[in-house]
Amino acid sequence: MLTLGMQEVDRGRDSPLYRHMPALDGLRGVSILWVLSMHLPGQMAPGGNFFTSRGGLGVELFFAISGLLVTRSLHQCIVRASREGGSTAAVIRDFLARRVSRIWPPYFVTLAVVLAAARFDPSLRENIAYVESTLWSFPAFLANYTIPYREPPLSLLVMWSLCFEEQFYLVLLVFYVLGSGRLGAWLLAGAACSIAARFLFAVWHPEVFSKAVMHMQLHWRFDALAWGCLGWLYHAKIEAFWQRAKFPRVWEALIILFAIAACVPIPYSPLADAGHHFLMAPAFTALTLAVAYSPGFWLGKLLAWRPLAFVGIISYEIYLSHVSVFRVLGRLGLEQTTLHYYGLCFGFSLAIGWLFHRLFSRPTQEWARAWLAPRPARA
Repeated sequence: MLTLGMQEVDRGRDSPLYRHMPALDGLRGVSILWVLSMHLPGQMAPGGNFFTSRGGLGVELFFAISGLLVTRSLHQCIVRASREGGSTAAVIRDFLARRVSRIWPPYFVTLAVVLAAARFDPSLRENIAYVESTLWSFPAFLANYTIPYREPPLSLLVMWSLCFEEQFYLVLLVFYVLGSGRLGAWLLAGAACSIAARFLFAVWHPEVFSKAVMHMQLHWRFDALAWGCLGWLYHAKIEAFWQRAKFPRVWEALIILFAIAACVPIPYSPLADAGHHFLMAPAFTALTLAVAYSPGFWLGKLLAWRPLAFVGIISYEIYLSHVSVFRVLGRLGLEQTTLHYYGLCFGFSLAIGWLFHRLFSRPTQEWARAWLAPRPARA
């Protein structure tokens, strides 16, 4: 059992399976800059403007992109195992090696740095003491299930989305093992069950959704990444649609309007929140797919701008470190000059993110992946 149940693609580097898509890097760049803008002092709702106060939606964009790319990564593992005469076990080992080598080293280093910093920062130490009973959930990648009930400092709070994704990756792998030829059906069923549960509980048991429960916990929002996964499974048909479309600019405009509509804030209620998430995931996935596969899309060309794409490449390290960067700059008293402080926050976050990526993440990723899933020796 190696196939994904989809048409095999060319193994060349220009094939969709291996093609680099800088526009998606740029979209990740926009996402992380959006998140950074929200975490600046005074910019989180209700104090921020429409754009910055909605910066949490940058994480939702990450989910849409991740769903597409992680399923492509799984497909690459399958092709590699098939070419090298491997089995399903080889696919599992390769897939886990990719995810662990990319996510774990920066994640655990950041966690260690934040906890160590609490020894020297009294306010941080006090905030961490408040969540001491749930600290176990961070190394266990279960923090998205404890944070809604006991909120940690922002340096740790941002890790909820990484836990969310790690859990999804494991479920995706389980679905593959259960039957790769039916992976699309499993994903669709998982998304449908999650959506149905969300609406049913919002109507009959709204008290379940206190604070950020619906937003952070995977079983309520499995569809956040599932649509992106389905986008890869049917990427050939989607790409063919864009190549044959008679009015591609009209379709692109409609997708942009759909994505913008999904960003409009609505008065909170569990039912309204359930509906908002129902629309937001496919809206952002449609935007991701259009950027990836629509030839001549002006937005795709804009997002492929090299500096923006570079920010997207180091977005994981920026996401992990930016709150600590903001905190250090604030402790230096730079918050008094708002505009200069904001500029310094962005500049130092990008610089630290690049150093983190260049000096730590990339070397450890290469080493860990080679150790966890070594390539067989050639005869």
